[in-house]
Amino acid sequence: MSFFRQAVRAIGASALATLIAASPVLAAAPASKGPCYTVPEFAAEQGIRLHTELMVIGLTCQYLDAPGQISLFNQYKQFTLKHQSRIQDWEKTLVGYFKRTTKGNATRGFDSFRTRLANETSQRAIALTTPVFCGTHAPLVAQAMAASLAEIEGGLSPDAAGVRMANAPRCDKPAPTVLMADAAAAANAAPPRAPSAGVSGAAAGAKPKVKSKAE
Repeated sequence: MSFFRQAVRAIGASALATLIAASPVLAAAPASKGPCYTVPEFAAEQGIRLHTELMVIGLTCQYLDAPGQISLFNQYKQFTLKHQSRIQDWEKTLVGYFKRTTKGNATRGFDSFRTRLANETSQRAIALTTPVFCGTHAPLVAQAMAASLAEIEGGLSPDAAGVRMANAPRCDKPAPTVLMADAAAAANAAPPRAPSAGVSGAAAGAKPKVKSKAE
């Protein structure tokens, strides 16, 4: 198993543990008659989820940036440029999902979804405290930059082991998935803990401003 896949699984487990601690009633989503993802749509969401997470890490963990080294946020921007074509494919796939399952503007629906993803990650950072969040998540940025596209897609494979955070279940395999609406509610319910000593209030308490589209 690649280091990147290990990192993705570890961060996924950390996210799920945070949500369960905040709301023990969270469980894998049952079979649903509501909107569901095709396999390509599910894979696209996992890719956009990763890309958005890298953005939030870059914004939240800026205090870790060292002089003379590429900042975490600039590494995120390099990742975006390196995999621009694939990211655009993920975006188009999810716009197609919203067009298929909603009556409103599909592009606007995707933009709102991505904003919710960023806010969900930001709330998790607050629940964990910035030092803990950055300590566990910041290494993912360099690992994502070093990974090949094949390694990235392998790490995000819909059939990879583990419970996945998702906006909707897969049509062919509804579980195990923790639905994002429940996850966001649990993250918002978790009371922020005081920042650890030695970290400035600005660094520990700052909540990144997110946009509907990744910069």
